[in-house]
Amino acid sequence: MTKRSLLLGAALLTLSPLPALAADAPLLHPMFQDHGVLQRDKPIAVWGTAKPGEPVTVTLGNAQITAKAGKDGRWQATLPALQAGGPFTLKAKSPSAEQAANDVLVGDVYLCSGQSNMEMQVRRSLDAYNETGQRANQPLMRYLNVERDTATAPKRDFAKPVRWQVISPQSVGDMSAVCYFFGREMRKLEDVPVGLINTAWGGSTIEAWMPAEDLRLQTEYQDDLTFLAKYDSNRTEGVRGFTDSWQNWWKGVGKGTPWTEVAGQGEGWRDAPASFRAWETWGVPELAAYNGLVWMRASITLTAEQAKAGVALHLGPVDDLDVTWVNGTPVGSLYGPGDPRRYPLQPGTLKPGVNTITVAILDGYGDGGLYGSAEAQAIELADGSLLTLPTPWQYRPAPVDTSNTPHAPWGTVDGLSTIHNAMLAPIGPYGVRAALWYQGESNTAKPTQYKSLLAGLMAGWRRQLGADLPFLVVQLPEWGYPQEKPMESGWASLRESQRAAVAADAKAGLAVALGVGDWYDIHPANKQIVAKRLVRAARKVVRGENIAPSGPLPAAVTRTGDTVSVRFTDIDGSLKALSYHRPLGFELCGEGPGTCRFVDADLKGDTVVLPVGGGPAVRVRYCWADSPICNLQDSARQPPGPFEAVVK
Repeated sequence: MTKRSLLLGAALLTLSPLPALAADAPLLHPMFQDHGVLQRDKPIAVWGTAKPGEPVTVTLGNAQITAKAGKDGRWQATLPALQAGGPFTLKAKSPSAEQAANDVLVGDVYLCSGQSNMEMQVRRSLDAYNETGQRANQPLMRYLNVERDTATAPKRDFAKPVRWQVISPQSVGDMSAVCYFFGREMRKLEDVPVGLINTAWGGSTIEAWMPAEDLRLQTEYQDDLTFLAKYDSNRTEGVRGFTDSWQNWWKGVGKGTPWTEVAGQGEGWRDAPASFRAWETWGVPELAAYNGLVWMRASITLTAEQAKAGVALHLGPVDDLDVTWVNGTPVGSLYGPGDPRRYPLQPGTLKPGVNTITVAILDGYGDGGLYGSAEAQAIELADGSLLTLPTPWQYRPAPVDTSNTPHAPWGTVDGLSTIHNAMLAPIGPYGVRAALWYQGESNTAKPTQYKSLLAGLMAGWRRQLGADLPFLVVQLPEWGYPQEKPMESGWASLRESQRAAVAADAKAGLAVALGVGDWYDIHPANKQIVAKRLVRAARKVVRGENIAPSGPLPAAVTRTGDTVSVRFTDIDGSLKALSYHRPLGFELCGEGPGTCRFVDADLKGDTVVLPVGGGPAVRVRYCWADSPICNLQDSARQPPGPFEAVVK
């Protein structure tokens, strides 16, 4: 297919009505729809569902192959590789059904994933006004967004609809900015169609995106994965098993057993405001800026008939984590900021007379508590009607150490494999040229383990998407107000884990994002520079170009007399200290934490020289802070990434 015919096909599609998929012929998996993009130069896996035992013939261009549906109705076929081109029609036909996906292109497909900085839309990015104009008229670029969802076991199909969209000024505003800008820049290098798959969730941890088998290699997750498996097969037993561990944690940090108290029992309970809003707004001084644990409870009087008919408890949205009991029986727990709760009730949980609902709510950031209207907290009966829980609720703050609070492994943003199961697994073996990963903010509390977690994520995704899948990882940018002296930093440690994991993987590349962050906003707006640095990494890792992919790297750290030298390699052009005559951000350190000090530095060609002076000089750190101020770059405007190294 020539470039001329590609453009002609793209122009024709804007003049024709968009064909709909046949609702009565769901032969093709939802990944295969109108306007999709298939990966060029690789065999093309196609799959779907038919009647058990039926043959399914798949046609794409001049290629045709027949597969047979198994006993479960699932079928899969592999078409030969094609060069870039299109548009094509992908057809699947069985004796009882037929389906076609029209305007399908063959080009390069990129999978974009992570948390909110990958999710952040074009309309919120720098220069968004221009980007939603004619620059976004990209008929040969297509975009598929996977809606937020979780599951306790891997799913073959999406629970929520997905569709491919042609990128245009009208559609681009709500698309992932990093994903879109990366795809646009790659098209400047290679004039082929581009497909972008965005599967991201703000606030999510890396554990939520990893397959369970890779998490099992991390010893600290064994018990929680056991709870998760039990929850998947028997929700009641899973909740009880987890809640036992949570109650044991509470007994180590708190007093009493509030979940066994009934209305009117226990000390320190106070009436909460009748309106359901964040506790920071209640006018209670001790809760005005409170992040921590608060116990809340309500009671409701039921008849024997109502108690027998009760099937679920509704709590409305909770921020962030809750553990919930009814009459002392655990009924549910979820870490899902702002997600409404609906917890099934087993027969016998409710009783005639007074019933007590007790909720432990843990807020770790921002507002906390029960949200929504008073009607959102209710008992659901078998006929679907709701019995609203009477107000006022009662509350009791519990200022305890919550740093090691257990989280239910079936949570949303912090679950174990839960997002992977619902948002990555259904993509199946779809052809992908590279994966982009922008995540880590939610893992900075435990940064050193991130290296093995990232390695596990890459291994797990490659089992699904291909053993040679390249990964392009965005290193966290700066965030927060700069400090006056050296500090221990979870953000810096996580950046080091990202760097080390990528350095150990020949198929991975790192995009250093220092200089692109925002002191006051964890979601920096300049996503175009992030995308361009990802493209530079892709030129090396994906295209095989002989370039320095991630900026200058420390090659040797040595001491000679009273100086320590840091020699850099992978320099494009020469090293430069910007806006000052010395490089900024270098520290010399002793063995342990709290021993680092800023030092003056001199730049001599490819080497930075640090005077030892009278202090310790066992380690060197560079740009080691949540929000460091550093000024080294090479001629390509690529900064060295932060690092920590032992002096030789």
